[in-house]
Amino acid sequence: MGTIDWSKRITAQMIAERKVQELLAQTQAETARLRKVADDAIAPLQDAVDLDEATEAEALRLKEWKRYRVALNRLPEQPGYPTSIDWPAPPA
Repeated sequence: MGTIDWSKRITAQMIAERKVQELLAQTQAETARLRKVADDAIAPLQDAVDLDEATEAEALRLKEWKRYRVALNRLPEQPGYPTSIDWPAPPA
């Protein structure tokens, strides 16, 4: 009769922790993707502002995108993160 190796036991808690870690990795990847979108939108708008060539609409759009990027950076501060996330809406 074989013996049981209890060191290889997988508990429900271990499974739950693994699922949270997988969810965290997925959330971080999606956040990075959305930040890249924001960064790509911000760069040309910031250039126009830096060169004093931005229109009023461009300057406002830049602020909207920066607010969105800040909101993305603050996602980990939300209660329930990463299992419950209130994703910010990107600028229209």
